[in-house]
Amino acid sequence: MPQLSLYLDKPTMDILETKAQREGYSLSKYAGKLIREHDESTWPVGFWDLYGSIDDPAFARPSDPDFNDDDPCDFFN
Repeated sequence: MPQLSLYLDKPTMDILETKAQREGYSLSKYAGKLIREHDESTWPVGFWDLYGSIDDPAFARPSDPDFNDDDPCDFFN
């Protein structure tokens, strides 16, 4: 298992130890939990609960364009 050395000042370490103990985790497991919770590659908690929740006609999906109206000659001008 990979290891990480982390240097913290005493007040920060005290906070980490207190919170880890309060939640029943070792320091390593609690630090890993914090890192996973702040992983920005995942959607935030509750994100999908908001999907479709806006009731505003301004957020209507526009109609699909008709590509038959395109003039191929416009591309080269």
